[in-house]
Amino acid sequence: MGLKKYIFGSLLLAIVIFGYTFSIEAGDYRVQILDFTLILPIALWIVLPMVILLVLTILHISFYGLKNFFIVKAFNKDSNSLITLINKRLLNENSNANFQNENLKELADVLNQLDVDVSNTNFSSQNKDISKTVDQKFNIKAGKYVSSKDLKLDLDNPMMIENIKNRIEIDDNFALEVIKNSTKYSQIIIKKAFLKAVETKSMTSIKKVIPELKLDNDMVKAVLKKDSEQKIEFAMTNEMILELITKATLSNTDLITIAKNYKSLMTPEQLIRLFEDIASAKEEYTTSYLYVLAEYEMIDKIRDILVNNSSDEYLPFRALIDLKDAGKHTYSLDALSYK
Repeated sequence: MGLKKYIFGSLLLAIVIFGYTFSIEAGDYRVQILDFTLILPIALWIVLPMVILLVLTILHISFYGLKNFFIVKAFNKDSNSLITLINKRLLNENSNANFQNENLKELADVLNQLDVDVSNTNFSSQNKDISKTVDQKFNIKAGKYVSSKDLKLDLDNPMMIENIKNRIEIDDNFALEVIKNSTKYSQIIIKKAFLKAVETKSMTSIKKVIPELKLDNDMVKAVLKKDSEQKIEFAMTNEMILELITKATLSNTDLITIAKNYKSLMTPEQLIRLFEDIASAKEEYTTSYLYVLAEYEMIDKIRDILVNNSSDEYLPFRALIDLKDAGKHTYSLDALSYK
């Protein structure tokens, strides 16, 4: 029974009893307490306890109804906050929402520490935000770009990083834009953009942005590989190449590969001078310098370097010289181990 029906039925019963009692006995009844005297019709005295009970009942029902209303409201708010938290975890974000329900609060604390993802391509949800987020995740995983206005994530968010990588992959002009605004992006994104620019843009464009960037080994090797494929008038100078190599941590094997790439572009004198400067800047690169000297049969220079080093160093080059001295000129350095 609804509260309105209960109140109406109780009042109707009280009126009927009052009317019936009044028709039987219309007199008054006096109640005196000390100096206080109350005179009321007998019918009213009979109905009065019913009215008082009705009022107390209404107050009781109203109190617990209001209490239940706030409990339900708080639970609904917590449920919405939990849905929002799940959506944020799908977006690799944390939620600082407050929960009133202790069980839901504990669940939220656990979820905030977990990586939430969706692998089922048939996923469906009645919540529009979650459905939209899942669609965005699948699009990004498929290599598509989702507009930043729709995604609205921080640039360091893993999902946003993958999204920007996708845009770089499909838009080489954007890759160059990322490089020019490198202070806005993480090194992961900058590297992706730089490698894309090296692949698609001219060395003229790339050389302009190199001074602003911090290049790792892969980036240095990629740009030097591209540079070695240019015409000499567009290629980098020895000074630029030297600066890139000395700032990286390449291996001698990497440098020997670079030397092979530049062999068709540079004159022997230029290539030898470059690797002489490299070895002077970093002694550990002497092996690659010796390799270049060996390629151009600069035996006397190799001897000079080996004389000034311990006899157990650069053994492949010592072996090569011994073979040359023995008249066995068919052996090449690549047939020996120089690593």
